[in-house]
Amino acid sequence: MILQALDTIHVSSVSSENITTGQTFEVDDQAGRSLIERGLAIEVDAAAAAKTEPAVKAEPEAAEQTPIANKAGASVRTKAA
Repeated sequence: MILQALDTIHVSSVSSENITTGQTFEVDDQAGRSLIERGLAIEVDAAAAAKTEPAVKAEPEAAEQTPIANKAGASVRTKAA
């Protein structure tokens, strides 16, 4: 069953990441019916899902990120974009 999220949800059987509003995903029928009944997703057909899947943004390389110091000034980490 292919669904489209109506809100940000987390379905561990689909992905370890959150599923954002408007994103399409595939899930088994029982879990899909549960999400639809709870108003968290709607069912879409496979052809529509292929057209509406949002493009995955490329992660910036670590070299491009500006290093920042923590409050104590000791350790350095990279700032999330």
